Amino acid sequence: MVCPPHRIRSIHYLRAVAALMVVVYHGFSYRLLTAADPASVLWLREGVALFFAISGYVMVVSTSDRTDAASFLLRRLWRVGPLFWIATACVALGSGERDWSRIVSSMLFLPHFSAETGTAVDPILPVGWTLNLEMAFYVLFALLLPLRRPVGLALAVVLLTALSCLGAASEAPPVLRYYGQPILLNFVSGIIIAHFDIRLPRWLLPVGFMAMALTPQLGDGGAIAVTASAALILASARSFDDRLKAWRVAEGLGDASYAIYLSHLFVLTPVLRLFGPDRPAAFILGVAGAVIAGMLVHLYVERPLTLLTRRRRSPRLHLYRPSAG
Repeated sequence: MVCPPHRIRSIHYLRAVAALMVVVYHGFSYRLLTAADPASVLWLREGVALFFAISGYVMVVSTSDRTDAASFLLRRLWRVGPLFWIATACVALGSGERDWSRIVSSMLFLPHFSAETGTAVDPILPVGWTLNLEMAFYVLFALLLPLRRPVGLALAVVLLTALSCLGAASEAPPVLRYYGQPILLNFVSGIIIAHFDIRLPRWLLPVGFMAMALTPQLGDGGAIAVTASAALILASARSFDDRLKAWRVAEGLGDASYAIYLSHLFVLTPVLRLFGPDRPAAFILGVAGAVIAGMLVHLYVERPLTLLTRRRRSPRLHLYRPSAG
């Protein structure tokens, strides 16, 4: 089985790893199982950082054909929007949410701020905060697409870095603190790795994961350490492309990674309610069930939606260039 020309296998497999990291982390954070040392599992949440680094990488690779800004944004919206809107609607209906401003802001990938505290309220879909940042990144990237390639990418790096620094200031307004989260630096690392085609030695891949596992012990320096670890993982994984074979399980998990990410809490939460906290069997059932459910959502919801939206788009729009890897 040959890897499709639009797919970089190392990146695709890393998507699967990132999704599994988040599912396992939430298995612990939702107390299906209690870790003897809670700090020892915190690093698993950095699957989100890995997702962001991958996103930065893919945006550079997928726009190397000088895609216009409008087409780029429409393509990304149809890629992430339909399944996200369905998942958000399911949570809103199931929870009986009555705050329409929160519902609308969630659907529009915008933060919702409390009228009382002025701070950002979690989106209706708990993992939606990452999609808010992802969509903001797409908008910024689209605005810079008309510029010459090196200039636009350099400006993206500068603006994202400056935004993350400004957002860290204690006196920054709530909107700036929200959109200036340190995790934006992972977009930066992905952009740089893609533009310069950085490929580090393969032996650094486990080093990257070990470094990431140590980040919860670093306190205030954790955000920079996470970014460096995710970059190390991404850049070293790229050196495996000539050795990675087609593995049906990994291919399937990579395909379903977005669906797994959006849907896994729909499985973990009822499992917790049914079995109660701190039960190893419930943890295994919840994690395995979340992965299987996510793959089913991909096959029977996400993929048909993707095919439907592709038919409605211009045939000249493609997710990647055929020469991308």
